[in-house]
Amino acid sequence: MRGPLVAYLVAAAAALALALAGGSAARTAGVTLAINVLIGASFHVVLGPVLGERERKTLAFVMTLPVTVVDVTVAKLASAFLLFVGPAVLAAAATTVALPSLTTILGSTAGAGPSWTLLAGWVGYGSVAIGAWMLFFAAVLGTALVTESVGWTIGVLTGSVVVVGNIVLQVLPVLPGASAYIRSIAQRGPALSATIGIEVVGLAAVVALIVGLQRRKTSFV
Repeated sequence: MRGPLVAYLVAAAAALALALAGGSAARTAGVTLAINVLIGASFHVVLGPVLGERERKTLAFVMTLPVTVVDVTVAKLASAFLLFVGPAVLAAAATTVALPSLTTILGSTAGAGPSWTLLAGWVGYGSVAIGAWMLFFAAVLGTALVTESVGWTIGVLTGSVVVVGNIVLQVLPVLPGASAYIRSIAQRGPALSATIGIEVVGLAAVVALIVGLQRRKTSFV
């Protein structure tokens, strides 16, 4: 997993560099590369360490060790998130700085103020973006852990990409009130804490659901 992880980190860094380079073509290339990194990294992480256990016939052996199902599940969740978080942070940063509408809103918010005000706005919105991608990954990872099915995992991954690509990135930014919402995040207003709070609760709920469903399993062959 070291080689692919390094490759995803390099690709995510390249996506961020393209997004920061300016110009519509560079921004588009940066966002496209960033989304591909997020999709590829999420599927690679669940395909190898998680779904690969069935093919390698190691899951049954692991469950004969003096560990509980919850222990194994928590360990898999922690390791998977650690593998995913590096590329995710860089790729989420690329998708954040590449949005022209966001650039306009943050620029008008900062006005003639100090540059750190603008930077704080980017950090706030970037935190929301990272939280959203972590929720996306949690859904894919949870599907892989619970179903242990490549088909179901690909289905959830594809469905999530359609939702993120066609709704979150394209529809939501042009809805009425979107500018006010983004401006509130940039100004570290109520929208920022509320959104991050919702994401944290959602992530905790997904993890709790995964652990609960795994606890009910009786067969690991």
